[in-house]
Amino acid sequence: MKQRVFLFLFSLVSLMAQVTDYFPLIPGSTWVYRSTNGSSPLTLRMGQQTVIAGQPYHRLEGYSANPVWIRQSPQGDLYQWDESKKSEAPFLLFDGNEFASTAVACQQKGRAEDKPANYKGPVGSSDTAKVIRYSGGICADAGLTREVFVPYLGMVQRAETSFVGERSLDLVYAQIGGITYIKEPNIGFSISLTPLPNQIAAKIVLTNSTDRELILQFSSGQTYNFTIRNDRNEVVYVWSADKLFPAVLRQLSVKGEETWQEVLPAAGLNPGLYSVEASLVNSDGRKFTATASINLP
Repeated sequence: MKQRVFLFLFSLVSLMAQVTDYFPLIPGSTWVYRSTNGSSPLTLRMGQQTVIAGQPYHRLEGYSANPVWIRQSPQGDLYQWDESKKSEAPFLLFDGNEFASTAVACQQKGRAEDKPANYKGPVGSSDTAKVIRYSGGICADAGLTREVFVPYLGMVQRAETSFVGERSLDLVYAQIGGITYIKEPNIGFSISLTPLPNQIAAKIVLTNSTDRELILQFSSGQTYNFTIRNDRNEVVYVWSADKLFPAVLRQLSVKGEETWQEVLPAAGLNPGLYSVEASLVNSDGRKFTATASINLP
């Protein structure tokens, strides 16, 4: 599937502040990275928002060993809340000032380069990327060397060093603000949402543009599921909870595009921000999930 994420950046611009936003703080967003040397993938997730000391912070999981609460300044820099000190500290600065990194336990310093950089990777290319380079720190032959960020998309690459050499983690999947980008080998899975009176119209699309059929195995008559979570990440609705499906072994063959649509009830949900996760329930071990956010009046 020839899907280039940067062709769609203008769709995201309207969702962001007017400052250059190198790390969108949108609840429910997910970023998945693959390594160049076969190491474990990296997944970042942006959780719910809460107010701490009068400021809105978002929970970020996966960037460092423990989840962190971060907020964005009017200038686009990111700050984290230190619960032990009851104060905040720089998390990622894009203005060229040095900051202490908490991504790894190596006491490293980071500094963003002044000039925009060129980036080309699995999800596309950009000539407006921002590179942050890191000092050696206290860890021998270990730690971050650089991170690359693209406006309105987030971190697209992280480079780390270790005793076996440098590895690079590149972005291959991102779901931000209801838009899903995938650059896996020609297989795509996405969800889009439309608000209706007391309902949510959900559409999921599975795309296979390879020259082979995609064969999925199922152990029942159920093909997919939907889960709705509130801004505290609490499950408030599961589509399959009140449904019965026949116990039958079957398979689905996909060549090109397969589309499913459902209308989900929302009458009992309070106004606010919700995330809707769609997933296929195939039994062959391959996972297909996508999440989108929606504001209910």
